[in-house]
Formats: sequence, C-alpha cells, structure tokens
Amino acid sequence: MITLDHVIEIALLILGFYLAGCVIGYSGHRLARRLTAGPSLTPPQASMVVTPVPRSGARRLAQLSEREEAAVIVPTSQMQRPPSLPGPRSGRADDLRKIKGIGPKTEQALNDQGIYHFDQIAGWDAVHVDWLDGRVAIKGRIRREQWIEQAVLLATEPVLRQTG
Repeated sequence: MITLDHVIEIALLILGFYLAGCVIGYSGHRLARRLTAGPSLTPPQASMVVTPVPRSGARRLAQLSEREEAAVIVPTSQMQRPPSLPGPRSGRADDLRKIKGIGPKTEQALNDQGIYHFDQIAGWDAVHVDWLDGRVAIKGRIRREQWIEQAVLLATEPVLRQTG
C-alpha cells in the first residue's frame, strides 16, 4: 500500500524535475536567441527611460520595407546592366516621367544609361534593378514605386487603345 509520505515524496520529485526543466529550457532559449541575434548593442542605462512614440501604419510599413531592403545584400556577380540603346527608336523617346517616381533628373539619368522606352523598363529583371539601384534612383525606389509594373501598363497602352 502507498502511504501518504510516498505520495508527497513523489509529488515533490515531479515538481522539482518540472522546475528544473523550465529553468533549463528557458536558459537554452535565451542562449539560442543570443547566438542568432548577432552582436548586441550596449544596453541602455537604467536611468534612461525610453517611451515608444506611436507611429502610423504607413510609417511602420515603410520602416519594415527599409529593414528588408537593408537586410538584402546583393553580390556584385548577381548584378547586370540592363540592355540599352544607342539612342531612342525613330528619334523619339517615350516620356518616362509618366511613371510615378521618375522626374526630369531621373529621366535624364535613365537616358544617359541608354534607356528611352517603356518596353525597356518593362523588360527589366531583378538583376537589372539591383544594378540600377543607387546609379539612377535612390536605393529601393524602383521596386517600392513599381516602375516595372507601371512601364508594362504604359508600354501596352497603345495596344489596349487599338483593341478597345
């Protein structure tokens, strides 16, 4: 027969092993997070109290996209200059300023790179955008403002008018 002393002893052993498992699991979790987080910054001083400033949804999304862009490091071997032309076809370039985000200076920079038409921009791949980032526009702007998607619509616009 099991006595009350044995029941208490078993319960205390189970409780002790449970608590030891919690401590070991928590320590392992903290160690794993510290190893994957990389080098840590100096901790803030105890006397400094930092209150978070509420941000709008647009700011949070912009900050998230900036973090993603900063985290992506593209090796130069994966960058490729987009195909260029020596001059505009038929002596007449498209008005690239119709693409949201392209102003006169950016249009001139694109023309200096041999890019004159919407179909050229519509044919860009990720490696072309990586090459152009920082050379023609602010880094990340081409993807963020969806130049390629806008160029596809503008390049197919005359076709849509003829069929419609």
